Amino acid sequence: MQIIIHRGTHQIGGVATEIRTNTTRILIDIGDELSLDENFNPAPLSIPGVTDTNGNCDAVLFTHNHGDHIGQLRNVRDEISLYMGNFARDVLLATIPKSDAFLKLRVEQARTFTPGETFQIADISITPFSVDHSACDSYMFLIEAAGKRILHTGDFRLHGFRGKAIPKILDKLVGKVDVLIIEGTTLSRPDMQPMTEQELQQKVKTYIEQYKFVYVLCASTNLERICALSKAVPRGKYFICDEYQDELLNLMQRHWGDYSPLYRNIKKITYGENLLPRFRENGFLMMVRDNRRFKEIIRNFDANQSIALYSMWDGYRTKPGSTIPDFLNSVGRWESLHTSGHASPKDLQMVIEKVKPGIIIPIHTENPGMLQSICPNEKIVILKDGEVVDV
Repeated sequence: MQIIIHRGTHQIGGVATEIRTNTTRILIDIGDELSLDENFNPAPLSIPGVTDTNGNCDAVLFTHNHGDHIGQLRNVRDEISLYMGNFARDVLLATIPKSDAFLKLRVEQARTFTPGETFQIADISITPFSVDHSACDSYMFLIEAAGKRILHTGDFRLHGFRGKAIPKILDKLVGKVDVLIIEGTTLSRPDMQPMTEQELQQKVKTYIEQYKFVYVLCASTNLERICALSKAVPRGKYFICDEYQDELLNLMQRHWGDYSPLYRNIKKITYGENLLPRFRENGFLMMVRDNRRFKEIIRNFDANQSIALYSMWDGYRTKPGSTIPDFLNSVGRWESLHTSGHASPKDLQMVIEKVKPGIIIPIHTENPGMLQSICPNEKIVILKDGEVVDV
């Protein structure tokens, strides 16, 4: 077997990993690059046989639906099968503009898989395992072929609501592997100690007690966090969203409502001007986005009793040309309240200890060499984009 990291060996985002045997070729993720440059345009990723007809590819698998992993889906040749989680596909369909008929059809045609159930692509066996990340329905993949076992972690973390399941999956269902392809987003922050999502939820409760009107700027697809925010709102106050967020939360309840009380019976109300007197009287937590419509809504409520909570990666706020600071200032008072969607360096070590890999390939990181520093006794293979590794 061979492995090629087409992009992502020395950067966060824009990742694409190829795994191939003598007869079969699959790709895991094909995403857009990330940048803080306001004039940045993501570079199309050219992969022979995937984005053109100069070769063959059997399938492209997606770990989750963040743009830096799925953003170049439209460039994959039409005849190549796409695979993703069922919930992830429905969320993606809900976020695609109605005018983009081509992309909508391509996603509708994607095949879906079930967590823990192995499926076959020619001579490659793939077992997807559901992991905790800031995008629901995220996966790591166990790839088995030619007598070798490769674990591709995708993006994951242990400090989310479902993070405690990952060590059990590694112990009971994965075991020792020959190659570990592991995300290393936080390797540039080796001392990182992330807040848990449960701790974040508790902090939100204190803001709700202190302020009558609480606005939260959070990624609309960070659905587990949004569910937790809704549960933090006490009886007598409102949890408010718009129709788009309402649709996504309904998807959450439909797909995952049977798994946990966190994901069901979400008491939400969509914003309407006719409800202004009730909102003003009782108070609320409102999910907002950086746009003119929400700015107009915010003006209806007393700034002295209001606070905005910024619950996203800080780079979106601080990059040149960002309109987020102006939006937050329109509330009058704001604070940052966020935790990472990615595993801490300590948790990366845990995964390595669990699966005892022959070699480790770090991806999705700006500092792959740091993994050798924190795991000095492991065989870390630091690649260049496009470099071929024989397994």
